[in-house]
Amino acid sequence: LYTLPDQLTLTNREFIERACQIAEAKAMSGKIVPKVMIVGTHKDKLGINGKARLKKINEELRKVHQKYDRVLICKSEDEVIFAVNAMAPVGEERQQYTEELQDCILKAVEKTGEVIDVPLKWLAFHLDLDKKGGIVRKSECYKTGEILGMGKSDVDEALKYFDKVGLLLHYPDDVPDLVFTKMD
Repeated sequence: LYTLPDQLTLTNREFIERACQIAEAKAMSGKIVPKVMIVGTHKDKLGINGKARLKKINEELRKVHQKYDRVLICKSEDEVIFAVNAMAPVGEERQQYTEELQDCILKAVEKTGEVIDVPLKWLAFHLDLDKKGGIVRKSECYKTGEILGMGKSDVDEALKYFDKVGLLLHYPDDVPDLVFTKMD
């Protein structure tokens, strides 16, 4: 159960349903929101009755998915929740999870018919920042941008975009000189 500040208590299903309602409402109002939502759980922590618990969770979430199929994406027709081993070492098992998620996200985005135009320079910019790892000073971001032919305003826009889509974190008002590139 999640306890909210105003002392309301929601089940996991109610919490997910509310998140879907908010995403749909914001999408209809034209505000930028994620177009898809993924629900996951720790496969490695499901315990002895893991398969039965997972089946019950999926049954509950399928009811939510029926109402919000444009927002909430499924692993398969029978599974809404992605059960992954969060402790899987880098390797074949983790790669399999990554590929499953990528395939499901691509199918969901294709279903919406939306196209996102991201300048090629921005992708190169993001890849370079990702290689630098962890925490990067904004001055380093500007240097990388300059090498790629991006001005400071282009770098600022790229940082804002990548922050919105969750590929990095940047808090220009609170920690203006730092960019966080690793979220794991």
